[in-house]
Amino acid sequence: MRAGLSPHKLRSRDSQLDVLSRQRREKAGEFLERTFGSVTVKLFPSGRLEVHYPDGYVEPDLGKVDGRRVWELMDMLPELRDALIWARWF
Repeated sequence: MRAGLSPHKLRSRDSQLDVLSRQRREKAGEFLERTFGSVTVKLFPSGRLEVHYPDGYVEPDLGKVDGRRVWELMDMLPELRDALIWARWF
């Protein structure tokens, strides 16, 4: 089971249609992009958060990063905390 998603058989019809709609919109390239200081983030309809760091590194899915590492990154880059608040992750 993926994080935050119940198995298909346990979801209601409306919930399943919502998941499919979000996946379709993400494949179509829909996202919100915002820059916080030197950090740029992209928020996708599925809830995935892509982070572009100042050194050029791109984290395609911050949800797959260990929580302790995210806290360390927020200590090093305070603007990442603002980005997480904007994305309603924090």
